[in-house]
Amino acid sequence: MASTAAPHSDRALIWGVAVTLLATALRLCWVLAVPTVPVGDFAMYRESANYLSEWGALDHGFIYMPGFVVLLAMIKDAGGDLLAQKLLGVFFGGIGAAGVFATTLHLFDRPRVLGAAGPPSCATAIVAGLLYALWPAGIALSSVVGTDVPAAALIVVGTACLTGWGRTRPRLAALSFGAVMGLAAYVRAVALPLTALAAVYWLLTRRRPLATLKLTALSVATTLLVLAPWALRNRRHEGELFFTDSHGGITALIGTNPNSEGTYTRALNQLFKDVTGHSVLDEPHRLIDRQAYALAKDWARFEPTYAAGLAALRAERLFDEERLLLYWPVYRPGVLVPPHKAFFDRHRPTIEGAVNASGVFILAAFLAGLGLAASQRRWPAFVLLPYQLALAATYIVFFAEPRYRVPIEMLALPVVAFAQVGFARLFWAAQTGPPNEVTPTRLALIRAALLATALVAAVFELAPGLWATGARLRDSHRWAVTPWIVDGHTRLAKWRRADADLAEGGDAVLTGAPDGVRIRPHGDGRALVDVWLAGDDLPGGDYTLENQVVGAGPERTVTFSGCPPDGVCLLHHAGGPFHATVTVSSTAAVWISEMKLTARPK
Repeated sequence: MASTAAPHSDRALIWGVAVTLLATALRLCWVLAVPTVPVGDFAMYRESANYLSEWGALDHGFIYMPGFVVLLAMIKDAGGDLLAQKLLGVFFGGIGAAGVFATTLHLFDRPRVLGAAGPPSCATAIVAGLLYALWPAGIALSSVVGTDVPAAALIVVGTACLTGWGRTRPRLAALSFGAVMGLAAYVRAVALPLTALAAVYWLLTRRRPLATLKLTALSVATTLLVLAPWALRNRRHEGELFFTDSHGGITALIGTNPNSEGTYTRALNQLFKDVTGHSVLDEPHRLIDRQAYALAKDWARFEPTYAAGLAALRAERLFDEERLLLYWPVYRPGVLVPPHKAFFDRHRPTIEGAVNASGVFILAAFLAGLGLAASQRRWPAFVLLPYQLALAATYIVFFAEPRYRVPIEMLALPVVAFAQVGFARLFWAAQTGPPNEVTPTRLALIRAALLATALVAAVFELAPGLWATGARLRDSHRWAVTPWIVDGHTRLAKWRRADADLAEGGDAVLTGAPDGVRIRPHGDGRALVDVWLAGDDLPGGDYTLENQVVGAGPERTVTFSGCPPDGVCLLHHAGGPFHATVTVSSTAAVWISEMKLTARPK
């Protein structure tokens, strides 16, 4: 991927091959030395591949992008077993090293480095390649039979194509970038919109607006062309032409679930089926996905403050401690067989401490690199930042896990290496001249160091405050969603603390579940809760309301807009949206379940 015009291409090629081989060898050794068992989503990928291999088609419940499953099926058809399928992580882990090396080489190792004339160098690319090769979490994740490493590797290979050929052969750069991003989108759909961000590279390398538009359009068109077979398949099977998968709405629904603070639960699957009559894996997948999107949007609009708190929680999960990247390859129950499990359990504090330290270093050095680039006005150094921000925004809006940040972290390594090499060069250059004289080089070092320190300090200081603010928003505006049986049909009911209750600033808490809602009153034993029926308006008339209340309070009373506690009561509804105020008086939490609302004969 190196430019043929680069005088340091031979040396760069040697080093690029060396770090790629090192990264591949380390990941191969890990896979061979630490046998693991695919669980969760990763077991599902293998099951889907087995179905594809046997029947020649994707199973009827498959709602993801097909690229990784197709690769697994090809390995199975060739006689490969689990170990052979794990070698995909080794292979993509290796080409990820090549992508990081080449991207760094062409962004930072130019004949004029840091604004000073000098011989061509590939020092920054070497450091980035070694960082990637020795990245502890990256090595561990290579044994996971999943899409995170392959998709991330293809994304950095795409940026290597863009930056490698962008200055000398722009059309080839645009075509190759679009093609590789199309392959990445076959693995994870989140890569598809990233193709348009090629415009940032063209603008930062001083392309004219018209040329930027043409080259970006060429990349986008190439990506769509690569994905065209999948889109045509969707047209045949789903009746619509679309280039992505059909689980974005389901993911968004999980991320907005108030009953579980945006984490996956099987209870949500049952709730969705009770309300819609369909499983999340039913066909047509596009229709089911739209129904999930509609529910997710409704839940986010119902309590925007809580939704903002959930977004902060998703951001916190995405950028949580580095040790959590070891969950799927090492520490999730069932992943390791007993002999190896005992070793990793025994050394867990040391292992997780070392991995956490590497994560803190990567983040701090990345921020320092951005500060150094800003101080020197090296704007091409910010080419990768929009990709990271776009990925982060997608996961914060929808759903986040720590492993989803793998491509974000890989894209940070070129800037991390730039910080190390750049500050080392500045510091070395500042040693020249009289010891007590403030030279321009020393001023540049001081300016860069101050800006980098300020950026690092700001992020490390502000992030915990953001997470704490999100927690306060969730605690103060927590709500719940439960099913009610209304005239024999299941409808959702949305519960939240009444405005009068919120105004008192108490600590009443709602907790929802598929079969009811738990209400923990204030310290004085009182709580006011509003409940609305979602969906269409309820016709006017008399209704019978049935419910069951369970609680430990000896003086427990629960009333629904004047109805007596427990049992059956009569309500008159004037027509329109149904709303009731629930008054709870109890010395302990109460559980309200089995809600039934039935129209009485006129």
